[in-house]
Amino acid sequence: MDTAGQRVPAVKWNLLTLLRLATVVIILKVTAEIVAGYVDYLPPDFNSEFLRGRKAYFFGSYQWAFYPHLLFGPWTLLAGLLLVSDKFRSRFPRWHSWLGRIQVASVLLVILPSGFWMALHAQGDVFVKLGFSLLSIVTGATAFMGWRLAVKRQFAAHRNWMWRNYVLLGSAVVTRIVGGAFFVCGIDGDWTYTFSAWASWLTPLLIYEVIRALRTPATRSTISNTPATAKLWQ
Repeated sequence: MDTAGQRVPAVKWNLLTLLRLATVVIILKVTAEIVAGYVDYLPPDFNSEFLRGRKAYFFGSYQWAFYPHLLFGPWTLLAGLLLVSDKFRSRFPRWHSWLGRIQVASVLLVILPSGFWMALHAQGDVFVKLGFSLLSIVTGATAFMGWRLAVKRQFAAHRNWMWRNYVLLGSAVVTRIVGGAFFVCGIDGDWTYTFSAWASWLTPLLIYEVIRALRTPATRSTISNTPATAKLWQ
């Protein structure tokens, strides 16, 4: 017969597993909805919600930021799901290494510059533009830190920074969830977009940092700096 002490860890593990599965399902569902909405952008429909009011400057430099961001945004969300998976990293270390390189390059060369340029043209006040601009910069900075730490074979720290990076990439998902919640609750106003521009990435990042701080050293996931693992990043 199971004792109470044995049942508690099992229940905790099941709850964490369900939470992780629910998170993955939400990310996949929202990403699919984002991609399904691309019918409004090819060709651009300026009556659609996102492109409304952008016709005056869309066909200038904005389109060269917009379309690469559309292409690489979903890719980084899906690739990131594999990269933060302990099972994937353990079973396919070489795939993890190469996929990680592609992910970092995608963020630094596409997501960062395109997101920053789009943020400068965000519809809203200066606080909206500032929120999305900082999001782009911090996303790029976390990807760079993760890459540098991997090159230095500091894999435990590398994992923490790449988790931060994925949390920030997930702001696209959070933005749509927050927007949907406002719509269902009948909440409207210019402040809601300003709120989303900041809360969509600061809130998940804060939650991640709190969870990481509360975890005991014995339960923190670490990546051993074995020669076999380190060799992949040489």
